Amino acid sequence: MALKKFGPLLIPEFGFLNSRVRVKWILAALVLAPVLAFCYVALGGAPTAADRPDSWAARHFLHFAFKRSVAAGARYVIPPDDLNAPGRIKLGAQGFSMVCANCHGAPGAGQSVVALSMNPRPQYLPHVVGQFTDSELFVIIRDGVHFSAMPAWPTAMRGDEIWSMVAFVRQLPKMDAATYASLAAHPDAKDAPAIAREANAALRPADARNAAPPADEFLYAAPATGFGAPVLASNPTAVCAGCHGAGDGAPTQGEAPNLTIQDGAYLRAALEAYVGGARKSGYMREIASQLSSAQIDALAEHYGNQPAATSPARAQADAAILRRGEEIALRGVPETATPACANCHDGPGAKISGAPRIAGQSAVYLQRQLTAFRTGGRGATGLWNPMPTMAHDFSDADITSLAAYYASLAPTKGKPAAMVAVVREGDPDKGHARFDAICSKCHMQGGRGDADGLRPDLTLQSAAYVTQTLQAFRAEQRGNNKMFEVAQSLNFGEIADLAAYVQSLAPQVSTARPAAGQASGEGADMLASHGDPARGVPACNACHGADGVSALPLVPRLNGQSAQYLQARLDSFANAGRGDVSGLNPMPQIASRLTAQERAALAVHFANAPLLQKTQTTAAIH
Repeated sequence: MALKKFGPLLIPEFGFLNSRVRVKWILAALVLAPVLAFCYVALGGAPTAADRPDSWAARHFLHFAFKRSVAAGARYVIPPDDLNAPGRIKLGAQGFSMVCANCHGAPGAGQSVVALSMNPRPQYLPHVVGQFTDSELFVIIRDGVHFSAMPAWPTAMRGDEIWSMVAFVRQLPKMDAATYASLAAHPDAKDAPAIAREANAALRPADARNAAPPADEFLYAAPATGFGAPVLASNPTAVCAGCHGAGDGAPTQGEAPNLTIQDGAYLRAALEAYVGGARKSGYMREIASQLSSAQIDALAEHYGNQPAATSPARAQADAAILRRGEEIALRGVPETATPACANCHDGPGAKISGAPRIAGQSAVYLQRQLTAFRTGGRGATGLWNPMPTMAHDFSDADITSLAAYYASLAPTKGKPAAMVAVVREGDPDKGHARFDAICSKCHMQGGRGDADGLRPDLTLQSAAYVTQTLQAFRAEQRGNNKMFEVAQSLNFGEIADLAAYVQSLAPQVSTARPAAGQASGEGADMLASHGDPARGVPACNACHGADGVSALPLVPRLNGQSAQYLQARLDSFANAGRGDVSGLNPMPQIASRLTAQERAALAVHFANAPLLQKTQTTAAIH
C-alpha cells in the first residue's frame, strides 16, 4: 500500500507523470535550501567563534584550494639570480622580526599564544616552507591569504623587497636561535639619539589606497600602532640601525640605502611620502606610518647632519661598465631622448628639483631602485617624478652600469658640485647653414621667432636644451607634428650642429610685439619669486633661475621670450598637458593650479624681465 502511494515519487520507472512530480519536489528543495540557510545564519546559528576548530573536510578543502591558487599564481614568477645574497637575507630578517615573527614564531622560540588562538592558525614557518617553491613563497607574501590573518605586502609593485623576504624565509628550516638573533639584532647606532614619540602627537592622513568599505570603521592615520610600536615609539633610531647601521647601510650590505649622503629636507620628504603612499615600500611604510611628525623631523635632522660616508657595499666594477655608466650619467641616451642624470643628481638640480644625491650610494640599492622605476612601482618623494619615464627604456646593462658608476664616486655633502650636461660636440658653422635652410622658415633668420610671437625665440636657449628638445620631438615624447617631421629628418650629428649654432647666438629679446589688450605682468613677481605653497605652486625662479639663467640645462630660459608664446604654452599645459616630454615636466600640474589671469601675467612678466648673457653649460664627449 505504501509502495503504491509513494513509489511514483521514488522510483523513476513509474511513468512520465510521476517524473514531473519528482521534478517539482527537486525545484522546491533548490528554492527552499538557500532560504533555510539564510534563516539559519540570520538567527545566529552559523558559528564564527575562533575557538571552534574547522571540520576535517573544511580544513583540507580550504588548504587544497589555497595551495592550488598559489601554484597557479607562481607559474610565471622567476626568482632573481641573487636570491641568496647575504644582504637580502639580512634585510628580510629585519622585516620578519618586526612583523612576521609575531604570528609565525622564530628559531629558538615558540609561537605567540595569541596567534595560536586564531582560526585559521598561522603556521610555524620552519616546519612548512619546504612545501613551497621560491616562486610560491613570493606569491604568498605578495598577495597574502584571503579569509586568514595573512596580509598582502603593502605594495605589490616592489618585488625586490618581497624577494628579500623570500630569501630570509627560505633559510628558516636550517637556522638556529643564535643565527636568527644575529640577523634580527638592531646594532647600536653611533651617536644616535633616542627620539620618543610625544604623548599627544597630532594625527595626519596616511596611505589609504587599499581602503575598503565601510570607511567609518577604519582609521588610516599616522602615527599608527604596529607590531614594532613599542620600540618605534620610544627609540626609532634603534629600528633604523637594524638596516642602515649608523646611516651607511652596512648591516644589509647596501640593500638599505646610505642615508648619510642626503640632507635632512630630502629625508623628511621621503619619510612623509612613505606615510602618504606616494613612495612605495613595504618595509618603510610599516615603519614610517608609526612615527609622529616630530619624530620624522628629528630622524631627518640626525641622519642629515651625519658626515657623508662611503657605502660599505662599494665594489670594484669592470672599466667598460664604469665608462658606460659615466656616459649615461653625463650625456644621457640620445636614441631614447633620455637626458643626463647629472642634470638633477649631485649637480645644481639636486637643490632645485629635490632629487636625491646618489654619488657614493650603494650599487645594489641603486640597481633595485632603477628597476622599480622602470616598472613604475617605486613611487616618488616630491611633485616632480621624471624617473619612470627616464628609466623606462633602460636595459639591465644600463641599470647595472649606472649603479656601478655612481657607487664608485666619492660621496659629497653640503653644496653639490657644479656638474654640467654633456652633449655631443657640434660644428656651429654647419649648424648655421642647416638652420637657415630649415629652421629659419618659422623661427626667422637669427632665431628670434616670428612677429606674431607664435614661434619661440631660440637665441635664449642652450645647446643642451636644444639637443634634448629635438631628440624629444624625434622620439615623439614631445607633441608637435611639424617639429616631429623636422627632427626626423635630422641625424644626431646634425642635431649637435644645430645645438652648437644656437649656443653661439647672443641672447636677444623676441621680435614679437605685444598683442592688443594683452594683460600686464602685475602681481606675477610674487609667483615667480615665491610661488604659492598653499596651492602647491613652486616659485618659477626655483627652476628657471632668478636671473633668467636656469641652473638646469634642460629647463628653458624665459626672460625675453615672446609673451604670446609663453602664455600659449602655459595655457596648453593647464588645459591638456600637451607638448610635454611625458613624465619629465612638472608644468602640467603647476599650470593647472594657476588662473588664466595669473598665466597671462606671468607670460608678460618674463617677456619683460631683464635679459642676461648665456653661460656655457655644455662640454664635449666622444
